[in-house]
Amino acid sequence: MGSPIPGEGEVRAPEVPRQRSAGKLTRQVSSGPRQLPNAPAHFTNRTAELGLLEKLLSQEEDGGGSPTVQLISGQGGIGKTALATAWGHRLGDRFPDGHLWADLGGFSTNGPLTASEALGRFLRALGVPPAGLPADVEELAALYRTTTADRPLLLLLDNAGSTEQVLPLLPACADSLVIVTSRRRLGRLQTEHRAKLVELNPFGSAHSAELLRRAVGTDRVGAEAEHAGKITELCGGLPIALTTISSKLAARPKMSLEKIATELRKEYRRLATLSTKEAQSVEASFNLSYDELPSDAAALYAALGLHPGPDFGVGVAAASIAVRPEVADDLLDQLVDVGLLIDRGDDRYTFHDLARLHAKEKTAGNEYDRDIAVRRMLEWYLAAASATAVLTTPDQDAIPYRYEYRPSAPVTFGSSDEALDWLELERENLIAAVETAADGELPELGWQLAAAMWPLFLLRKHYPDFLRVSELGVRCARAWGNSSALALMHNRSGAASRGTGRYDEAVGHYQAGREAAQSGDDHVVEIRSVEGLGLVALQQGRLDDAVKWFEEDHRLSERQQRSHDVGLALINLGATRVRAGQPEAGIRDLAGARDILEGDDYNVARARIELGRALTVTGDLAAARAELEPARATMESAGSRFEVARTLHAFGEIAEAEGETEEARRYYDQALPIFVGLGRPEADALRARLARL
Repeated sequence: MGSPIPGEGEVRAPEVPRQRSAGKLTRQVSSGPRQLPNAPAHFTNRTAELGLLEKLLSQEEDGGGSPTVQLISGQGGIGKTALATAWGHRLGDRFPDGHLWADLGGFSTNGPLTASEALGRFLRALGVPPAGLPADVEELAALYRTTTADRPLLLLLDNAGSTEQVLPLLPACADSLVIVTSRRRLGRLQTEHRAKLVELNPFGSAHSAELLRRAVGTDRVGAEAEHAGKITELCGGLPIALTTISSKLAARPKMSLEKIATELRKEYRRLATLSTKEAQSVEASFNLSYDELPSDAAALYAALGLHPGPDFGVGVAAASIAVRPEVADDLLDQLVDVGLLIDRGDDRYTFHDLARLHAKEKTAGNEYDRDIAVRRMLEWYLAAASATAVLTTPDQDAIPYRYEYRPSAPVTFGSSDEALDWLELERENLIAAVETAADGELPELGWQLAAAMWPLFLLRKHYPDFLRVSELGVRCARAWGNSSALALMHNRSGAASRGTGRYDEAVGHYQAGREAAQSGDDHVVEIRSVEGLGLVALQQGRLDDAVKWFEEDHRLSERQQRSHDVGLALINLGATRVRAGQPEAGIRDLAGARDILEGDDYNVARARIELGRALTVTGDLAAARAELEPARATMESAGSRFEVARTLHAFGEIAEAEGETEEARRYYDQALPIFVGLGRPEADALRARLARL
């Protein structure tokens, strides 16, 4: 990896780097060729990168007779040539014997420049008569080394496609500086020839705006500041995109920035809008990298353009084109190598926004291949998410799913923590997968994906996402026409609504879930609907209604011989009776629930939390602590922040009962931010309790 680039600072013109004290960098009278292209008229910022290049140059150690090599790398259109040219001009006076330049054409429609042609150009520029140039490339290289042995030169080798292109062109004088630009990182050039790598990133918003102002004019940009901001956002900080738009606006002084911004907002028009007849377009720049790819890497690039989420790992990439993960790993490296993908580390990859559009367009007009690639990825996510079901105890029989493209390499998890971490890592992708299935008329797959996220929402809550996914699940289940699936997703939507205090919506979902379950004669799912209606009543303080619903829940569970559901009903009944002033009855229910649920650590811990609070009410504080301590450990291990907060709250109640006000405050202060962060209604009641201490 390259040296770290400092973050964006204030926008200003690049400073001329300070000269080193070494004799080879002192100002001298010009005598040799001056081939460097002019620096771009609107070269913007890159102050940090210029500073880093100067720092690397000043730190250069004795190369053992080899010239200093600096490698500027990044995706097409990122501004490598602009930076290299500006840097070369700022160093020009330090190399009076000559400045040589060649576009090596590593990514060019005309193909790469041959070593013979490049060497011939350089030797002629250095004064060797054409008649004195040998025809054999090895003899040319030898003559080049002889000619450059005592001449400190500055070389700019632009657009290198490989290390092999660069090596014959390295001058023999150790006091020379070679600046190489490439879309590839050229690992061999770094390891064998000590090239120092500087990787370029897209501009941030401030520098994007500066480039636009310099090219189009401050007054024009300022008059439509909002639209200018949207333009810079949709160009994604890519200098070639910003330059293309600037050229369009400069050529048409009366064109509004609003019109350009409107066109860029249309995904299907964005790449076309970022094209001109006068200069290389964004699409053409990406095509140069794409055309270098072997067929399997090109197929992966196109398939990943359809990926529903913001980033992805090796597993789903492999599934998208039905290859083994180790094969996909190699192909991803190739895409990163040519700048079409961004390696985020830890085996995670993403696109620049414009590269994603370019990749997506590669499958335009081929709906069959698009549908297959999308379905492969969605089914991979379903298979992986389904493997996390072990995190919870099933509350109903699973509705089987028949895979069209079952992943060949199933995802497995070594521990519960690993499974939960995976769900957290892929949360945005899983949500996007549900949305893609819903929008793509894959209702069965959509509701299954929504249902498979249950362990994440049970343990980590994420209520806004929980509600969004569950309501999409309702939509998919309804479209699929399965009453049990519909009831389940209504119940999940009810739980999400209840968790955020949207009680009327929660009741509506639970009632709809019960109706769907009854219509499908699915009394197991009906149990969850009745339980949910009781939980809403409990949270609203309608204790008589809550007892009624939980007693019905208990009866339904016993009738269906669902001992696990009997235990859950007893937790809720016991907690409600404690709040209703019947702690002894509540303790009996909760102790029974704890025993029935043995083996289900999570729900045993829930029973213990409520039992600890009931024992606190009766004054048996030692017994209360004995229940709460293991419950807290279980919930911390499970990663359930909500239940940890409830346990802390319960410990605070014990401290209050003992008259330890400060200790109670400490517990409440730990619990409150968790409730607030989760958007739980318990936060308001706890604030009020703290205020009374």
